[in-house]
Amino acid sequence: MELMEINDEEIFINKNLTMEGLINKDLPRKKRPCRCVTVCLGLLGAVLLAGNIGQLIYYEMISRPTSADPTHSYSQGDQLQSHDASTEERKQLEARLSNLTRERDQLQRSYNYMTTQKDEFKASLNNQKREREQLQASYDDMQRNLERLQTNHSNLTVSKDQLQTNYSSLQRKKDELQTLFTTLRENRDQLQSNFSSLKNNMDQLQRSYDTLSINKNQLQISYNSLWKDRERLQTSYTTLQRKTEQLKANYSSLATVRHQYKKMIDKVRGRPCQTGWRKFDISCYLVTNGKKNWTLSRQYCVARGADLVVIDTMEEQAFVNGLLGSGQNAWIGLTDDLEEGTWMWVDGTPVTTTFWQSGQPNSFNGNQDCAETLQKSSGVGEWNDDGCFSDQGAICEK
Repeated sequence: MELMEINDEEIFINKNLTMEGLINKDLPRKKRPCRCVTVCLGLLGAVLLAGNIGQLIYYEMISRPTSADPTHSYSQGDQLQSHDASTEERKQLEARLSNLTRERDQLQRSYNYMTTQKDEFKASLNNQKREREQLQASYDDMQRNLERLQTNHSNLTVSKDQLQTNYSSLQRKKDELQTLFTTLRENRDQLQSNFSSLKNNMDQLQRSYDTLSINKNQLQISYNSLWKDRERLQTSYTTLQRKTEQLKANYSSLATVRHQYKKMIDKVRGRPCQTGWRKFDISCYLVTNGKKNWTLSRQYCVARGADLVVIDTMEEQAFVNGLLGSGQNAWIGLTDDLEEGTWMWVDGTPVTTTFWQSGQPNSFNGNQDCAETLQKSSGVGEWNDDGCFSDQGAICEK
């Protein structure tokens, strides 16, 4: 009896845990409580059968007349004692029968409740399968729609570019209207197959086509005028020819001046730098000894008739990288202090050639407005943006 009560409590505990989602069981494992209930019901049936047999024996004993067998006569006191014992035993059997009946009813309710839960779980599983199939079908439909939309978008883009090219050609070649008109007719036939996709652009193309058709006669009338204009253009061409000769003469003069400037530049390149300065091309360079922020470093360079270095070519960057020691950083004349993201050299010229480090400039925390060059043993070195308040060396150029 205690074993049956324990099994019944285990059934209710497992059922509650499953309902609350605390135990994730597979469907095949959910059949174990049903088998347990079947075994308990079988045991209960056996107990009930034994109880019924006991009741039949009891009633058979008390219903016999005491005087039927003279050889087993009892005294009055023994009969009363036997009657009391039988009555007590009957009460115990009735109480046990009542307990067994209650346990049977409780097991029956548990079995019915678990059967209902099993049906609900099966229905929930079927619903989830149907929802999954519906979601999969929706996903497949959306995937196909996406691919179809991407194809239509690509076709629209290609067709739009082609139409724009054709329209520009029509504007530039008005004197070849008949040839372009034939091309437009062929393009129109080609666009007819894509009519459903280009419905929004068709009206604009139709208006352009109508305008071109109307302008055809006007251009035909203007053809004679253009012929007369051709004569005037021929006259203008002659005038431009004379101007071309004059420009050639001016070019010869500029070439002479350029040659003179080249001699002056060569003379400047041959001029030596001051002590401590290094020569490259026509400029002299100095690496400062002390560490200062960007503003004080520039003032240091200006006080010596120079400014922070302006790097225009890869060769100059390689030269500057060679001036620094291994792993050394130095300020250069590049900043975006006036406008965030717009980097300018200290001489006011925009940046044309850059050597930024990967991921730079990133203006970390929004206060990195000055540029520095980082010495690299391989390559020409790299740039990085840093806070203008940092103290480090700098490179002057004059």
